Order: sequence, then structure tokens, then C-alpha cells
Amino acid sequence: MIEIYTDGSAKNNGSENSFGGVGICVISQGKVLLAASYQEQGATNNQMELKGLIYALHLAQTTYAFDICRIKSDSAYCVNMFNDWIEKWCANGWTRAGNKSIENLDLVKKLYEYKKINYPNFKVERIPGHAGELGNEIADALATNDRTKLEKLFLLNDINPVEIKNIDLH
Repeated sequence: MIEIYTDGSAKNNGSENSFGGVGICVISQGKVLLAASYQEQGATNNQMELKGLIYALHLAQTTYAFDICRIKSDSAYCVNMFNDWIEKWCANGWTRAGNKSIENLDLVKKLYEYKKINYPNFKVERIPGHAGELGNEIADALATNDRTKLEKLFLLNDINPVEIKNIDLH
């Protein structure tokens, strides 16, 4: 079983000088297999959450294609979208209830490509944020670029520091 934790963040969310980040942490049998991050100027929190989930799904379908994957996010927005809303939005011509437009439609459509997979090897689950779940805490530290928190998590949990992979989500 592979657990893929994803988190997104944005400092100064919604402003011209916002700075966003994505954190990914992959754990199997208590061992951190991958720690990855991505940073982007001018991004919103929701954009970073969506990009993180898309990358987690990509990992499930490529690197961990022969494993069962549990993708865990603390974003109710992303998890509800993937598990409940996205198929309705597609059927409604990519509009929400009341004929309202969908924000970040380009990312939503990328997410939908994974929803259409006939026999997925993954399940997307919501977990509480900042509740002490190690993978989520590592993903949060990576998304917020908090190296001090990350080092402390590795030290307190007796995890050998792993190389932080910088990923490109463009």
C-alpha cells in the first residue's frame, strides 16, 4: 500500500505578490519514499491544492502503477471536487449549479482525465489538516517551504533525511 500525501499553500493568497507551493510525501510501510516540492509566484491556494492532487494522481498512474495507492489531501475543495462534483460539472458543460463558471477550469479538466480511468489503482481521501498525521505534516512543510519544520519532523520521527525532489508542474 502506497500513501501519497499532497498539500498546497499560498502566502498572500489572492494578491499580486502571492507565492504558492505544493508538497508531496509518499510513504510505504512507514518509510518515506519521496518528498517533493514545487513553488510558483502568483498562485492561489486552490491552484496549488489542485496541482498537488494532479501530481499525486500522476504518481499513482506512473511510478506506483502496480501498487494500490491512497491519495490523502486535507483540501475538502479538491477531494469533494474529485469524488463528487467533477462528473456533474462535465455533464453540465463545465458549469456549476446555477450555470456558474468553474474557477481554474484548465486544472479541473486535467484532474478529470484521472477521474475517467476505468480501473484506477487509487482512492482519493480527505484527512484533517494539521492533526499530526506524519505524511500530511511533511507535505505541509514542503508546500510552505518550511525547512525547519521538515528537519524537525525527520528528527522526531527517526526518518533518514531524503533528497527533496523539485518537481515541475507547468
